Amino acid sequence: MEPGQQPDDIAEMDITEPTVTWLEVSHPQQPIPIGENDRVLNSHFNEQYDVWEVLLVALPEDDEEEDSED
Repeated sequence: MEPGQQPDDIAEMDITEPTVTWLEVSHPQQPIPIGENDRVLNSHFNEQYDVWEVLLVALPEDDEEEDSED
């Protein structure tokens, strides 16, 4: 994928290590599917493109490790 290009959906990204990425949200009234541990770090409205830009940290899923530690 070229710099600046992103999947249409954060759920389509293959997250293998903590990743910080900007997302463009053109329909903020619709939910964005993110992982349970993912967090929004910052956001602002870009008037030029009429979109919200959201800075997100996406963490890999590690369900197996958590279950085995109990």
